[in-house]
Amino acid sequence: MKRNRSRLALLCVAAALVATGPAAASPDDRDLLYEVHAPLGAEQALFAGGFDVMEHREGDSLFVLGDSTTGVALERAGFTATVDQVLPEPSAGFTATADTFFGGYHTVDAHRQHLDQVARDHPDLATVVDYGDSWRKTRNRGGHDLLAICITRKRTGDCALTPDAPKPRFFVMGQLHSRELTTGEVAWRWIDHLVGSTDPEVAALLDTTEFWVVPVANPDGVQNVQQGGDSPVSHRKNGNDTDHQGTTCGTVSHSHHGVDLNRNTGSNWGLQNASDGQCDQTYRGTGPASEPETQALQALWRSLYRDRRAADPAQPAPTDTTGLVLSLHSYGNYVLFPWSGGAPDRRTGNDAPLRDLAQRLAELAGPGWQYGQSGQVLYSASGTTDDWVYDDLGVASFVWEMGPPPEQACGGFFPAHSCQDGFFWPKALPMLLHSARHTAAPYAPVPEPPTGCATRIDDTDTPIVTRTPPVTVSLTVTGCAGDARSTSQVEVHFKNLMYSIITLDLIAPDGTAYRLQHQRVSTLADPGGSFTVDLSRESRDGTWQLRVHNVIWVGPGDLDRWSLTL
Repeated sequence: MKRNRSRLALLCVAAALVATGPAAASPDDRDLLYEVHAPLGAEQALFAGGFDVMEHREGDSLFVLGDSTTGVALERAGFTATVDQVLPEPSAGFTATADTFFGGYHTVDAHRQHLDQVARDHPDLATVVDYGDSWRKTRNRGGHDLLAICITRKRTGDCALTPDAPKPRFFVMGQLHSRELTTGEVAWRWIDHLVGSTDPEVAALLDTTEFWVVPVANPDGVQNVQQGGDSPVSHRKNGNDTDHQGTTCGTVSHSHHGVDLNRNTGSNWGLQNASDGQCDQTYRGTGPASEPETQALQALWRSLYRDRRAADPAQPAPTDTTGLVLSLHSYGNYVLFPWSGGAPDRRTGNDAPLRDLAQRLAELAGPGWQYGQSGQVLYSASGTTDDWVYDDLGVASFVWEMGPPPEQACGGFFPAHSCQDGFFWPKALPMLLHSARHTAAPYAPVPEPPTGCATRIDDTDTPIVTRTPPVTVSLTVTGCAGDARSTSQVEVHFKNLMYSIITLDLIAPDGTAYRLQHQRVSTLADPGGSFTVDLSRESRDGTWQLRVHNVIWVGPGDLDRWSLTL
């Protein structure tokens, strides 16, 4: 990103765009992304001013979506702002169909048909549940049913709307914010993976876990987005266009009708960074859970999870609490957990296990991902679903902000649809599976290795021959019963390397390969490091292998030592 544009440059760009007139703008006038100086804890005035603040932070900067007039408004409000980029109008290059738009993204009706088809094709696994109505449907103005799908190897009592179900429940929700297109597509693929995968682990999880998926939590809003076709409308909120304030909202991103469903729950409602202006993107509604979509979600969660919340809010929910709720959002590359609202330094009673799981999920997602409470890494937000789930039920809850900023490939709210299979899904699947493994006991302490299972070290120098087949070295583990941990550690060190492009893989005794590092370019003598690996599907005992492939020849070097902590 360019970070050196002056305030004068901002005003010149804004003036030039104003001079060109409306014809130069995209249909919903989402032209400019502004970088705004707003340190953590000092961003409230941005939200109070009704600006469309992105869910992305870089240091002391937040980013605001708007048009040529937004920059002037930011300056008048006292903010230091620069134009980060002029956003091109989304262009998919494909013709929309009845079931897709913008190059392949699925419409609300396509999602409904998909759920019905999955249930028909897999009656032993899948059940569709109608858990309420959208705002428009409650007003007899069209609208949609609110639909979830329950997927498990069905036995008596499964998929029933009772908190006393026999299996723990992993709940995934997409498109609560309707313009965040990636989230609905990840939910679609997750459904298909659960019912179609031949992976033995998925089969085992289906025997022990209920998977609940709401691919579109805000169907009225998604209907607004998809009406733009190959130029999707940047609508975030629900379909509530009631005029409470004598004000008619516009059609630009910073002036839309509707209520922000992620500011509308009863947890910390109306506190930080939730607007009382009905046209603002973070409009909180007329009261806690004022919207039918919010009421329906809260009722569904209460029917799925037992209330394990401690009477004293400062105390943790019990370590045997089951279940996990995940809300998918975009963009920013964050794993967030409660509290989102309240003082930024406020902690839940279950902060340590939530933080540990968030850290592992961020590591699985890859470089560039951060984890923490929203007020620690992004900005505080009140009335959110993740806060409500924990606040009301004591259940572990997370938000994933998926995707890089819009100037990067596959970034922003409207990435090319081809990014879903090639970029987002390969990141999301390991994170989803890891979350599923922890659904039965997300607060349980990580077990220590059994006695006799100390770190194993191979301290034999091994030459690394470049531009040849990979070098493979072995460690044999005995007397270490049971399965490895999800937080197993591999440490690798080299010496005497001049320049390297190294790929590292750990090979389990059963032959499964775990990628540690892919083609790291380094000029260091030791381009290794420490790696956390989820090996919970592997038995500890057996022969483990480290595979080292250096793809460039510059000079000699050695694998100095490597170690394994299972």
